[in-house]
Amino acid sequence: MASFELNIDKIYAVVGDIHGCLTEFKEIIKLLEEYSKDIVIISVGDTIDRGDYNIETLLYCIDLYKKGRFLEVKSNHLDKFVRYLKGNNVNISHGMQKTVSEFLALNKEKREKIKEEVISYYENLPLYLKINNNIVVAHAGIKDEMIGREDKQVKSFVLYGETTGRYTEKGFPERVDWTKHREINKNSPKIIYGHVVFDEPYINNLCYGIDTGAVLGNKLTAYIPDLDEFIFVKSKKVYFSFED
Repeated sequence: MASFELNIDKIYAVVGDIHGCLTEFKEIIKLLEEYSKDIVIISVGDTIDRGDYNIETLLYCIDLYKKGRFLEVKSNHLDKFVRYLKGNNVNISHGMQKTVSEFLALNKEKREKIKEEVISYYENLPLYLKINNNIVVAHAGIKDEMIGREDKQVKSFVLYGETTGRYTEKGFPERVDWTKHREINKNSPKIIYGHVVFDEPYINNLCYGIDTGAVLGNKLTAYIPDLDEFIFVKSKKVYFSFED
């Protein structure tokens, strides 16, 4: 498992859940490059599933990673796809079906190459990131007492968040807003996360929820911590709906 501490001496941005929205992702990178041509992109994860260009998005991320310009944290959707690639028995939901179909449409040689590359890539990703000692990036968030740990409890929280055990009217797990009771002080880091969809970035107790539902037809969000600035790219269309 990759180290979770990172020092970046150049400008960087954190991008919300991409979910295979490659056009919007490339567009937001162009906007970010107006700040600096070699800006570093940090992803909150969930780069695949539900969108139209899942495998292509994943390979694009891996290419950026190899160039030293991109790093994502572990996330539930990519974690599940890697388990599928390893031959584990996973439930292929509607959103994941798009990724699997794209993968199976490739010829056998290409599939084997991508399978090895993706597994190796994912296994070397950090569970979460602490950047320059003042920013923490975690897919579904993280509690202060978990920072510095990488045990099963932390992995579960970071990948899936916290739920009440109840379900919403649409049949989804009811989520706990773990940011509500966070006690902050002058040394508290900003925590930037995705996983939970908001119409606009949700800011509470120095926690920044930046999944703004790009794949659902809303927009893709990037946040530049050093400048405290948000960048948005409107979605080209609704790629996925939970009503389907």
